[in-house]
Amino acid sequence: MFLKHLINPKPTIILFFVVFCVVFISIPLINYDFNTIFINGNTPSYLVFFLALTLPFFQALGLNNLIYEKNIIKKDNLVIGFVFILIGSSFFNSLNEWASSFILLFFLNFILESYQKDYPFSEFFNAALLLSIVSVSLPNTIYFSLLFLVSGINYNNINWRTIFVIILAMIIPYIFYFVFALLSKSAFIIPEFTQFELIKIPELNWNPNPLNIWLSVLSLIGFISIIELFKWLYKKSIKSRKSFLIIFWYFIISIIIAVYSGNDYFYFTLTPLAVIIGNYFVYSKNRKIANILFVMLVISSLYYKYLIAYNV
Repeated sequence: MFLKHLINPKPTIILFFVVFCVVFISIPLINYDFNTIFINGNTPSYLVFFLALTLPFFQALGLNNLIYEKNIIKKDNLVIGFVFILIGSSFFNSLNEWASSFILLFFLNFILESYQKDYPFSEFFNAALLLSIVSVSLPNTIYFSLLFLVSGINYNNINWRTIFVIILAMIIPYIFYFVFALLSKSAFIIPEFTQFELIKIPELNWNPNPLNIWLSVLSLIGFISIIELFKWLYKKSIKSRKSFLIIFWYFIISIIIAVYSGNDYFYFTLTPLAVIIGNYFVYSKNRKIANILFVMLVISSLYYKYLIAYNV
């Protein structure tokens, strides 16, 4: 039905994906101008809109290609890219999170590249360096460093030398920051890495507003996708199996960080969740159910995105 066109996609489908991203992200402009909807501090609204078009698009495409090129999902597809854009519906002016999540895509790439390497010094150094740079702006992302431990145990390549390399790489950006503050005679402000605040859990009075409908559909699909992943995980290749374990733990860590750090941090859950859901849509044996769920995700996302413009 719909999903078959996103697996082994033709050039026309890739062009459709580009057009879809532009239209989908521009939907709130139906009722608002740039200066009302695309607001982020002192950043010009047109720049925020441009970055809203480019950063999520290139991350969706990059994530899609990364998973395929690493043979984690062996079928060429655009499903992951579409899912990433759709599940990011509620983030329309999250400039800091867009940029940081895009950088963390390369962080994930280096983590996955450490597969079958006894001494992944360069991979861990590069990953830790990128994570440390992101943590300057968003301090609690530093806890994604737990993924080094997960990766080291999973790939069986953790040792004291790799730990030293990780710590060294994590320190370097702060050394440069300190030197810059010293030379510019400005204050050296160390980020507060222990600044946690449990987000407020809303009351369980469900009402059929667009956000609740979208979240319900996303939660249902996410739950089914995780169940299906572990149900069929043993049938995947060793590399794919180990890589999916890292992606799953990436999702768990990102959820925990978001719960204790604020709603904006939930944007970091999109990367692993898009892969998990994309895997279900690509490999599900029951194509009819998969297509129905995909259509539900598309419709609920469009509906929610459309009504953002009317503040519903």
